[in-house]
Amino acid sequence: MIVDLNLIGKRVLVVGGGNESSRKVEALLSQQCEIFVVAEKAEQSIKHCADDGKITLELRKIENVDFLKKYKQLDLILATTDDQVLNREIILVGKKTYGCYVYAADDPQLSDFSHPSIINVKDTIQVGISTGGRSPLIGKSLRKHLEPIVKKSISDLILRQIDLQELVRGEAKKKIPSAEHRKKFLTELMIDASVNQCLEEKKISTARKLAYERLDAFIKRNSNTW
Repeated sequence: MIVDLNLIGKRVLVVGGGNESSRKVEALLSQQCEIFVVAEKAEQSIKHCADDGKITLELRKIENVDFLKKYKQLDLILATTDDQVLNREIILVGKKTYGCYVYAADDPQLSDFSHPSIINVKDTIQVGISTGGRSPLIGKSLRKHLEPIVKKSISDLILRQIDLQELVRGEAKKKIPSAEHRKKFLTELMIDASVNQCLEEKKISTARKLAYERLDAFIKRNSNTW
């Protein structure tokens, strides 16, 4: 089963600084969580994230799991070093001491979940490709093949529509009591020609104004059926 963890406001530790770690950090950046990376050496992309203040990076020699003691709370631990024994010790401590979700890149049987290969489209859409841990290599190969196709098929209009839907959906929850009616309204908004034209032309404030007008009109039309 592929699930999307809610990591908003959570504390995530990534151990290791290689290519695997870099991919995990990239996937986490859009999750609004606090990211810590501990590694002896780190890929340049990880260092850039640290320089930009997006993550906390500690470069140190990792000989055992004692470094974990400095963390009072962790919600997710990803062990991605090239030492399988160390990875296993890290996630065992994660389970016993922190009671958090754990993942080892080289030990899917002991991990709480398998980590799909992620196609990240401008930190707005994530597409996961998973073999359930049976062949990560094929998962990565498929991602490389499909990534340009997926990114080409997702237009800027779709990305702007997602941002608009997120904004208006919150207001719709307050004013429309029925999930069925909220879905109907958001579907109408998604295909609204005038709204989409504004989004295409990057007239975001106008699109938002129209969206709220559409919400008020929808409520007037349907409130007697609630």
